[in-house]
Amino acid sequence: MKVLKRPPGDTFTIRLFFELTNKIKKPADCIYMWSPVIDPAYRGYWDYTPYWEGEHWYPKKWCPETEFEFKQTILDYIQHDIIVIGVKDHLTSNNFNPWLDKLPVMVEYFKNFADYYADKKVILLTSLENLDAYLQNDNLTIVPWGGDLTNQMLEYQSLNPCTEKNFNSKTTFLSLNRNPRSHRAMTVSLLHGLGLQKHGLISCMFKDEVDNLFEYTKWQFTKDQSNIKILMNNGFNILKSSELSLNDDKEIYTTGPNDNVTNFKNVLSEYYKNTFVEIISETSYTEKAYLLTEKTLNSIYGCNFPILLCGQGSVKFLRDIGLDVFDDIVDHSYDSIENPIDRLYRAITDNIELLINSDKTKQLWKDNQDRFLANITFVKNDIYKYYANRATTEFTRAIL
Repeated sequence: MKVLKRPPGDTFTIRLFFELTNKIKKPADCIYMWSPVIDPAYRGYWDYTPYWEGEHWYPKKWCPETEFEFKQTILDYIQHDIIVIGVKDHLTSNNFNPWLDKLPVMVEYFKNFADYYADKKVILLTSLENLDAYLQNDNLTIVPWGGDLTNQMLEYQSLNPCTEKNFNSKTTFLSLNRNPRSHRAMTVSLLHGLGLQKHGLISCMFKDEVDNLFEYTKWQFTKDQSNIKILMNNGFNILKSSELSLNDDKEIYTTGPNDNVTNFKNVLSEYYKNTFVEIISETSYTEKAYLLTEKTLNSIYGCNFPILLCGQGSVKFLRDIGLDVFDDIVDHSYDSIENPIDRLYRAITDNIELLINSDKTKQLWKDNQDRFLANITFVKNDIYKYYANRATTEFTRAIL
């Protein structure tokens, strides 16, 4: 077995990897990796050895191997007719533009990998849902084993949810946007274009990195979407000249790499206390294969009504596995829309009443507290069982 870099907090996944690969009775090459090792755009890896500066904990960054060296290590390791690769995290290098790109870069790597080893059985364990929308190699079996919302499982299971809300709060919704992504730039611009910024707590930590919205995103608007484009452009101009309600430092981890539980306790819980709806800007949005992360999990622990900006069908997926997505309160019609522009526009505009009518939204929250608590119970236990059981069933079928 070969382990090529582990992401922080992956205890659930690596244990599952060992359990699954132990079921194989024939010789096999088993490789576990964090997806950045094959990402040509990645420029540094977390070293878990900390150092201190003042009162703050900082991880060192290092990158002794290149992407090419990691790929060569994989090739050198493979000797048998069964190859099992467990991959944590998303498979998009930078932004994925569906108007210009056929496949996310790292998805293309695995397509070529399966083609190269066409005479072998390849089993790909992935954090993504719907990866088979891109990969249909005859010798490749895809086994989804849960997104990055499985990270820090034990810490999240001990986390207290935000069940106490400030009903005197002047804000209704939350929109957190840390790392630069096209859909996040578009989302914040749309919110400002619609004049919704005064109703929410909004962050955009990459605001100063984007000079021209449409050159940055390269999204392609049709004539029927011209009004949406105008709204976004006007909103972007307002955004660039405005002070946001949230101006957190981009380096949000002070206790350890990707320590999302501590960040929830120390920072996010206060935001959730003062809001009742969250526009969740996930890592994936334009891709057909999408990743669910701690962003979705935090919103559940924050006890906010969800508007999920993720891949098409991601709300349906959560609903189908047993999560209450509050269909009677949130209009999730957007979830079935393929075009990213229309999906984003509808996600916001179909739910404007929920975003701006503070008194009504607060009352809805009071009336549905038990449903938020039921979701907490689900994500503390049942969601991990679901991911483990599904992966076990599909992996067992794959190795027959």
